Amino acid sequence: MVADTQNTASSDDKNPLDVLEELLKDSGGSGGGGAAGDPPKPELKPGELTDEELAQRREEFEQKKAIQTAEDTQKLAEQQELLKTLTQTPQYQARVQQEADHDAASAKEEEAGEGYEVTQLKHDKI
Repeated sequence: MVADTQNTASSDDKNPLDVLEELLKDSGGSGGGGAAGDPPKPELKPGELTDEELAQRREEFEQKKAIQTAEDTQKLAEQQELLKTLTQTPQYQARVQQEADHDAASAKEEEAGEGYEVTQLKHDKI
């Protein structure tokens, strides 16, 4: 116990910067932070990826994206062809004819009703 109190007493007398420099020397870092051989590699946090892993994942993503784009283009072309064939079916032709007949009948009814508007004094035209 006496030795422990002496170590703490001597370490309390040291400058905090000196203690940090000793820790850096013990861990293998450069004390002055100046000209060291290789810069220290940043420590990775848990779940963080290295540059190589990120590059690999980007490459995989680009490959999947290219494949998906090709599939989408093919499906879009197939659907456009299907739409072209649908306009040639008898059901579609009958629907178009019914719409044309309905539009013609509506126009004929409008023409027949022209001239029969009611005009009232001091009111807008109905």
